Amino acid sequence: MQGHMRVSKLVAVFLACVIAVGCASAGRSYRRGNTAARAGEWDTAVEYYRRALQERPDSSDYKVALQRAMVSASRDHLDKARILDARGQTEDALREYRLASEFDPPNRQVAGKVLELERQLRDQSEAGQARSNISQLRDRARQASLPVLVSANEPVPGLRFQNSSMRDVLNFLGMAMGINVTFEQTYQDRPVTVQLDGVTLEQALNQLLSSQQLFFKVVNDRTIMVIPDNAQKRAQYEEQVIRTFFVSNADATELAQLINTVIRVPAMAVQPQIAANKTSNTITIRATTAVAAIIERIIETNDNPRAEVVIDVEVLEINKTRAKTFGLNLSDYSLTGVFSPEADPRGTSGTASTFAPSPFNLNTITRGISTADFYMAVPSAVVKFLETDGETKLMAKPQLRGAEGQKITLDLGDEVPVPATVFTPIAQGGANTNPLTSFTYKTVGIKIEMTPTVTPEGDIVLELLLENSTRGGDANVAGQNLPTFGTRRVNTRLRLRDGESNLLAGLLRETDRKTLRGVPGLLRLPILSKLLASNDSQIDQTDIVMLLTPRIVRTRELTQSDVSPIFIGTQQNIGLGGPPPLIGTPADANPAAQTQPAGPATAAAVGGAPGVTTQNPAQTPSGAPAAAAAAVPPVARSASAGGATVVLTPPGSDFRVGGGPYTVALSATDASRLSTVSLTLTYNPAVLRVRTVQEGSFMRAGGVAASFTQQVDGAGGRIDMVIARTNDSTGVAGTGLLSAILFDAVGTGPANLTIVGTGSAPDGASVSLQFPTPPTVTVR
Repeated sequence: MQGHMRVSKLVAVFLACVIAVGCASAGRSYRRGNTAARAGEWDTAVEYYRRALQERPDSSDYKVALQRAMVSASRDHLDKARILDARGQTEDALREYRLASEFDPPNRQVAGKVLELERQLRDQSEAGQARSNISQLRDRARQASLPVLVSANEPVPGLRFQNSSMRDVLNFLGMAMGINVTFEQTYQDRPVTVQLDGVTLEQALNQLLSSQQLFFKVVNDRTIMVIPDNAQKRAQYEEQVIRTFFVSNADATELAQLINTVIRVPAMAVQPQIAANKTSNTITIRATTAVAAIIERIIETNDNPRAEVVIDVEVLEINKTRAKTFGLNLSDYSLTGVFSPEADPRGTSGTASTFAPSPFNLNTITRGISTADFYMAVPSAVVKFLETDGETKLMAKPQLRGAEGQKITLDLGDEVPVPATVFTPIAQGGANTNPLTSFTYKTVGIKIEMTPTVTPEGDIVLELLLENSTRGGDANVAGQNLPTFGTRRVNTRLRLRDGESNLLAGLLRETDRKTLRGVPGLLRLPILSKLLASNDSQIDQTDIVMLLTPRIVRTRELTQSDVSPIFIGTQQNIGLGGPPPLIGTPADANPAAQTQPAGPATAAAVGGAPGVTTQNPAQTPSGAPAAAAAAVPPVARSASAGGATVVLTPPGSDFRVGGGPYTVALSATDASRLSTVSLTLTYNPAVLRVRTVQEGSFMRAGGVAASFTQQVDGAGGRIDMVIARTNDSTGVAGTGLLSAILFDAVGTGPANLTIVGTGSAPDGASVSLQFPTPPTVTVR
């Protein structure tokens, strides 16, 4: 007894020492955490507070300290992230935002900022990838297409034709722009009245010819042919081309069906032929060059890379079984009687008792029958008190990746064979007596099917099918045991943000089975049935819990051209063209510009044409829309002081090596009392080369003569120009073109276009010139 007491005391002392050591360690970590918190080292404080709380989970002081330290650490990292984000250090800012979100998970704003920066970095990474070889080949194919009129994008002088011959007008325009104009043999001349202001040669030709039901064909880079516009002439003169487009992302068959639906126009003279090759995923067409260009744009718009998503799936299946067995259980619910007058049916010592009657001689019972000749067996009784409670978990945590629009399937379970029997005749015309059995396999378990779609806004739409099937008992059909299955199925559509989780639960299945056995009559008694009967009950419960978290790993890479309309002309004259011209120009709002007289006639200088005069355009040439100049807000200035806003307008943000020439326009807007202007344009000589510098007509408004001098420094990348009105007393006012520079793209890189300069009034006083920041131009 004393030995047991000593052992108990030793155990108590040992436990007390362990608890004391644990408390001391927890207190030490807590004190170190307090020291780090006072020093503002919140990450270190959080680590020490976590250690203290792990050793003493029931301490409320440790919990409060840890929570405060995590909030403070989150704020500290959030402040650092904002500073880094303002400096443009996106990757470092994202790291700080992630730490802030880890310390403060409920803060949805921080979590949203993390997703935003992740998407921004992902888009930058995808945009910075080098262009593929197929993209470069496509660009070269466009450059090696049919001949292009060299002066198609050059501005034409302001012209006005009054009831003039169309042939003379076209010949005059050709001589003015340095091109040759020929006429098809069935051409019939007609008089025309038209005014051309601030348009390019291509726009002028389209304006003239479309009004007279004519069209032109480019024979070579300096020759055009004018042809009547009808179906027969279109079919005769329009060039056809066979092209093969290699489709990278879309399905060629589906894309060919789309093109056939969109591009076929009943009035088209030459219907395109479109064929898809499913093996090589290509589309081959035969069409006119104009229609082929439209088809190419349609393919480029629809052949964007599909977005890809990664879906984190957590599946938890919980099976819970409760079983109770209690009450009186008899081994056999019957009394067995045996009549055996000669032998004991219970067996001898060492022999198993079968309690089976043995045969006997009938003479035996002639001596009489007594109770000793009968044997009876009473069933044994067992009282059971048993209760079981079992719970099993089957968990899967896969990570699935797939492209949008494609089905992602996940099967977790077993394959169960299912027989299928058909009856066939033994011979021709015989009875259906020959059974043939085949087997198919059915998945029993969890089956998930997801079809993701990424919206342009960055959300993820999931078409979700969740099915949970179980193996049931066999059913006897026509003498054959066939398996049965229990199925729970959910079919839904979810819209989630990038990184947003969704919990799907509550797919419960419960089976309740009860068995009651006992003596008849006693089974129905309220209390005795629990004691004098065998009660067996079992409850099986199954639940499915699934957590889905989709994340975007690749966006759809949409560009401005993908969402911009494709203008294809009219139903009779289909072709790839630019946006329709704007109605109204900045000069419309300037009464002074409208009342100014036309400039001196130039018809005599080029040979003369009846009824032809020139007029100063108040619009910029093609590639330098007047709308771009008009979009610059006017600068408030004194009317007596004068001044202007000088706008540099390139034809686009991307130049192509070997393309062009590219016309860069210098326009003046909101000008007043402007008599002399001196401008300096700088550019990158490694990527651009000046072809010509043309004078605009704005400084000659009102019929006043003007001098235009220009000097080009090709090595230094500089153009100096001076435009001065002679014998000027009022200066020029309004909006118009100062100069147009034609560039050739000779190298790749930034163009670095800048413009500076000064201006003066008629009295020699300096005027204010404003220079908005020119757009960025890159040569590729």
